[in-house]
Amino acid sequence: MTAPTSRARRAGDACPGVSRPFVAVDGSIVRLRPAGGPVHVAALSGLMDVVAAQPDPSIQLTSRAALQLRGLPDPLTPWIRDAIRATGLVPSATHELVRNVVASPLSGLDDAGQCDLRPVVRDLDAALCADPGLAQLGGRFLFVLDDGRGDVIRESFDLGLFATEPGRCLVLAGGLTRGWEAPLDDAVPLILSLAREFVSRSAGDESVWHVKELAPPIGPEPATAITLRSAPERPLGRVGDHAVVAVPLGLLRPEHVAALTQVTDRVIVTPWRSLVVEDGARALPPLEAAGLVTHAGSPWTRLHACTGLPGCTRSALDTRALARDLAPSLPAGTLPVHVSGCERRCGTPATAYVDVLAPRSTADALSTIAEQEPPWT
Repeated sequence: MTAPTSRARRAGDACPGVSRPFVAVDGSIVRLRPAGGPVHVAALSGLMDVVAAQPDPSIQLTSRAALQLRGLPDPLTPWIRDAIRATGLVPSATHELVRNVVASPLSGLDDAGQCDLRPVVRDLDAALCADPGLAQLGGRFLFVLDDGRGDVIRESFDLGLFATEPGRCLVLAGGLTRGWEAPLDDAVPLILSLAREFVSRSAGDESVWHVKELAPPIGPEPATAITLRSAPERPLGRVGDHAVVAVPLGLLRPEHVAALTQVTDRVIVTPWRSLVVEDGARALPPLEAAGLVTHAGSPWTRLHACTGLPGCTRSALDTRALARDLAPSLPAGTLPVHVSGCERRCGTPATAYVDVLAPRSTADALSTIAEQEPPWT
């Protein structure tokens, strides 16, 4: 099955933050945006303290490389707000909802990219937060910075950067067909200029979320398109002195954070529900022992699930519990497997996938998987 290209839209976005939690059936949801930069493991420990009293405490990793807490009180207590802010993950109260930045997670840590984008990531975040008018960007507006390896530029972005050679890049608006060549040093001012144009052109229309929804398109003429090579493999395990570990179901648990604390001071959150562990290559065995995924053969590299019960009343089952029961028996295959609790199929992969809709049991789920993608022979 292929994920739907769009869903029904309501006016305005409800993307959550500390200043504007979203209230679900299981409590308040708060999303924290690292803006493409590293996250200190001490900050993860602080967030885990916030959810420690929950029956199954975890920090969710989102498809936009953000961190999410759910099941919090409504309204948030002062202690929770203070504890979250003490992590340093909310550097701007006015701009927290618009710090949606996805960057090549391994940029500067290996030699696969055209340049080290980490200084550009820092400059973009600082400049974005310093511009009062850009606080009007919606919580769904996404900046993507790709160091030329082609790993994140395929995300559905509003404004992007693709490094074409050392010191040069293409700044893109709304996709791969509309871009402008620029020195890397000029990229952030150009990106922010385009963001300001979007704010001006959308003029407070809460039904306009993305650059590609404006006509005529933003930016000067003429524009340049790019053609990408085939998508690179997403590394898992050792990457030089560093490591990439996947997080089962995108749920970072206390034992994961405890293991990370023994290994590194900081990690980078990827948009694929994994973490780059700086200087973590030698620590892969204890990270794997803690439940993090370090090799491509793990069923957790392809097994996904929606929120399910008890967090979503639309769901017919506890999808995550079923996924955990399913993982040891998951047959080999090539497609992602997504367990959904209802026909909305929230959180489905953007690519083709095996659709496991509201299975009655683990056996029922395995039967559905066999019908859609028979095991390798």
